[in-house]
Amino acid sequence: MLRSGLNLCNNRGIFEIETHFDKIIQSCNNLSSLTQIHSILTTTGIIKHSVHLTARFIIKYSDFFQLQTARFVFNATDHESSSFLWNTMLRAYTNTGFYSDALSFYSLMRKTGVRPNNFTFPFTLKSCAVSLMLSYGKMIHSEIVRTGFGSDIYVDAALVDMYAGCGVIDDARKVFDKMSKRDLVCWTAMITAYEQAERGETALCLLRKMQRDGFCMDWVTIVTVASAVGQLGDAQNSRAVHAYAIRNALFNELPVVNSVLAMYAKCGEVEIAETIFDHTKQRNVITWNTMLTCYTQNGLASEALDLFERMKVSDTDFNEVTALILVSACSYLGSRQHATKIHDFIVQNNVDINLTLWNAIMDMYAKCADLETALRMFKEIPVNRLDVSSWNTLISGYGMHGYGKEALQVYNKMKDENFQPNHITFTSVLSACSHSGLVNEGKKCFSEMEIFSVPKEPKHYACMVDMYGRAGLLNEAYELIKDMKSHANDEVWGALLLACKIHGNTSLAELAADNLFHLEPQHTGYYVLMSNIYADSRNWQEVGKLRGDMKNKGLRKPAAVSLIEYNNELHGFRTGEQLDSLTRDVYEKVEKMVVELKMEGYVPDVSCVFHDVEDEDKHGMLKYHGEKLALAFGLMNIDASLPIFINKNLRVCSDCHSVFKFVSGVYGRKIVVRDVNRFHHFEDGLCSCNDYW
Repeated sequence: MLRSGLNLCNNRGIFEIETHFDKIIQSCNNLSSLTQIHSILTTTGIIKHSVHLTARFIIKYSDFFQLQTARFVFNATDHESSSFLWNTMLRAYTNTGFYSDALSFYSLMRKTGVRPNNFTFPFTLKSCAVSLMLSYGKMIHSEIVRTGFGSDIYVDAALVDMYAGCGVIDDARKVFDKMSKRDLVCWTAMITAYEQAERGETALCLLRKMQRDGFCMDWVTIVTVASAVGQLGDAQNSRAVHAYAIRNALFNELPVVNSVLAMYAKCGEVEIAETIFDHTKQRNVITWNTMLTCYTQNGLASEALDLFERMKVSDTDFNEVTALILVSACSYLGSRQHATKIHDFIVQNNVDINLTLWNAIMDMYAKCADLETALRMFKEIPVNRLDVSSWNTLISGYGMHGYGKEALQVYNKMKDENFQPNHITFTSVLSACSHSGLVNEGKKCFSEMEIFSVPKEPKHYACMVDMYGRAGLLNEAYELIKDMKSHANDEVWGALLLACKIHGNTSLAELAADNLFHLEPQHTGYYVLMSNIYADSRNWQEVGKLRGDMKNKGLRKPAAVSLIEYNNELHGFRTGEQLDSLTRDVYEKVEKMVVELKMEGYVPDVSCVFHDVEDEDKHGMLKYHGEKLALAFGLMNIDASLPIFINKNLRVCSDCHSVFKFVSGVYGRKIVVRDVNRFHHFEDGLCSCNDYW
């Protein structure tokens, strides 16, 4: 083929030569072949006379990420008056992610005197958007107006993307509203801008306006709209989007399938997502990752790990995103064995462990009660490579395990190393102070938010209210709520309600509950908590009213589940579950355990049981709490030299907490319990929380 090309050089015109070599260049699938063709055309002098072939070489070299060679090709040609070649080189920089080079190249283009056109601006504006260079983007906008390209729909669409990408969504809308003519690309650009700004309702309003103007969604628009519907968790509209995609033959496009799958996942429609996934024959890594995320987001971490086993035997290669999802699933389960297994798999398969994934693995180990490994991983990162997330992960890890002083030490070291704390930093450190009773230290950290210009959000106030409340400073907690600039949310009032339960303040609890029932009328936990407060004060009439309200609203207390890992399997136990071949032996072990503990001074705390049942029944219900069954199973099966790890989906009750302390002392066992709030490390009759949780 090359030889026939050389014969063409001798016998044919430039057009035929360009056409012939254009096909050859496009068919090149390796760098050495491309270099050989380039050498031939340079030697024969053909490339000097062909702007088209020069542009083709620039594009092809950039496809192989050889930007220096592409720039050499550009420099070696007569480009002074050819905006086409300038635009081609600009496109090469932008499409390969060399955005700062693209903007520098644009500046050179203007200094050289080459006039930009409607092909120049979209690439330059994209580089501004990705680089978050709003001021540069505004300068280019001014030049667009001066050069008369403000009416070009592609340039306007790029301006919308630029302003939206820089977070100035209102300026993007101003450009959009001033457009004299809009095509589907422009509409989609603006709808996407709202979707990416997480303004899903506005995105859907604009979609309806687009449809009234006679435009129909294409597959690109569907992808954006599905994401907006997912943000809103709108199950009804999700079905409408799905139906539209099927009716208009858009559901054959894999990006549409993936986006609809993600939409149903965010709406909690797991069964529909499973059906779509199972009927999708041509899956890519995004399809698998989306289904894995669906399980993880909806509390089905075990199903996510099972699906990954199916993914491993498929033809799809996993990537860093897959690894992040699996790490998140392990974090949710709190399974140390699964955590080690996934980490080993990531390393053995040479997955690129960037800092984001490294931080996630650290967090996974911390949530799987292996704080030692999390700390070791943190220390392996050079200080100049650490980011704020790395520090936050370690602070949070210490806090959830009850090591408040250590969390503060890391926070102070972070400041000493000149890292800027963010809103997550303060949430983590305030939570650590709250769980450790470090009131003065927490107040100091809260005041430092102003020093670092971090806005105080409701979650920070919730931490402070929780901290004051646990310390018995209920008036201070309530005064802080009244001083909030914005209205307190359910998290803030919920912290106050829990404090009232701990300290038996019924009147303040009623105030907190009234706000909670207004803010979250379907939240079962708040009704249960207030009911228990009334029961503690023996106000049975109000207990009956609340339970009646719950029944009328169809609210039920979530079932408590305690998990324990043994032989690479998770075993779940629920309070008072029916006997079978496994639980019969466990029940017998609990009976024996309780008798032995009573001989050592254990007294059951019947306040943890419903107040309107007989005392004898209270003792029976208390004895067979799920975490006690899990503990008995662990004592029966796990070697005495190893710790017993238990996960509970709700807060551990005070009686079980007492039992765990007694068992750790009487049986000489180390026990680690992760409940919905924190970790408890039991050893030698004591708990790491110092009975402060």
